[in-house]
Amino acid sequence: MAENAEEQERIGREIETMRQRLDRLKRNQAVLMGVRSALIRERGEETARATSSVPVESSAPTEGATIREQKAPGRAEARGSRGGAKGTRPTLVDMVCSHLSEQSEPRSAGEVTEDIARSSPDRQAKITVVRATLESLVAQGRVRRSKQGRSVFYSSTTPSDGTPSAH
Repeated sequence: MAENAEEQERIGREIETMRQRLDRLKRNQAVLMGVRSALIRERGEETARATSSVPVESSAPTEGATIREQKAPGRAEARGSRGGAKGTRPTLVDMVCSHLSEQSEPRSAGEVTEDIARSSPDRQAKITVVRATLESLVAQGRVRRSKQGRSVFYSSTTPSDGTPSAH
């Protein structure tokens, strides 16, 4: 009888631990879904801005053009011209990389977001999008991540002079 009670108690603790773990996973999923939604919204806004800023020479479809090309003029051109030609806006990736390469100290995602907003008031980058951009750059090896306690800081792997820095 005592063994039965002990077993029930042990299983009860395991169930409670699993419930807590499930709750944590659900919260993490909600956060990730929010980040995903923000990224999708931001990508859609950037695509809309990019395609609306590309001048269309003619509204008539070119001979031999596909239906997709006729419906979305300039999309490929907008993708290829970001950040290079006059009048085009740099991508968020370009802005983040440029900003970090100019810094002498690592910066948090919040600081990067604030600095970009200050230097480019027309950009409405959200911290979730900037953080996702930073993590993507970390995965590509273009940005280095460091932790100090519970805080995460980012620094460029290429300083402003263009030479790769030592890890």
